[in-house]
Amino acid sequence: MYQFSYSPKGWMDNQLALQWLQKIFLLESQERCGDLRWLLIFDGHGSHLTFEFVSLCFANNVLLLCLPPHSTHLLRPLDVGLLGPYQHFYSAAIDNYICSGQNVIGIKKSIFIPFLTEARKATFTPHNIRQSFAATGISPLNLRRVLGKLNPKVDQQRDTLGIIEKQSGSHEIRHQVLAAGNLLCNLNLKNLDSTLDRVNGIMSSLGHQLEEEIASKEVW
Repeated sequence: MYQFSYSPKGWMDNQLALQWLQKIFLLESQERCGDLRWLLIFDGHGSHLTFEFVSLCFANNVLLLCLPPHSTHLLRPLDVGLLGPYQHFYSAAIDNYICSGQNVIGIKKSIFIPFLTEARKATFTPHNIRQSFAATGISPLNLRRVLGKLNPKVDQQRDTLGIIEKQSGSHEIRHQVLAAGNLLCNLNLKNLDSTLDRVNGIMSSLGHQLEEEIASKEVW
């Protein structure tokens, strides 16, 4: 069964979110979970954070988990494992319909729902849903499933040349040596003091990096 609704501006708003919670999520969940507590995972859209929305969840034994900003591509099961296949199967249904020669009036609402239903049945299987929750580390709980996908940013430090990535290893050291050499090659009386200060900054940074490499027994 499908239910459709829209706001005057065509975007999700507080009223639509509350209607979805009351008429779809709570009803469907209560049929399956009874008096047990269940979890609602959502993003930080303002329509999910109203007093009415949160109060209704608390009153119905719903635990709320709000995902951090800009993290749904890693943490939300729909994004990670379901929406991509959903789009694929829907596109396949449309392609098959067009190739069959029946596409005389275009994709209208009368045939949209059957295609959507076909794609939904192929996508939202128990296996796919469980795999999506596992891929996000939610169930079974596994923090490394997400943390392993993150690439930590390199610490940075500011010196007289601007931002220089603070890395250990011979590549970065050679880069800084070349930068200092270029400065000295272009040395002139007009910028003598500033150039020497910048070179001094590079040498000081190199000294610290070499000390760290020696201490960690890395060979350059």
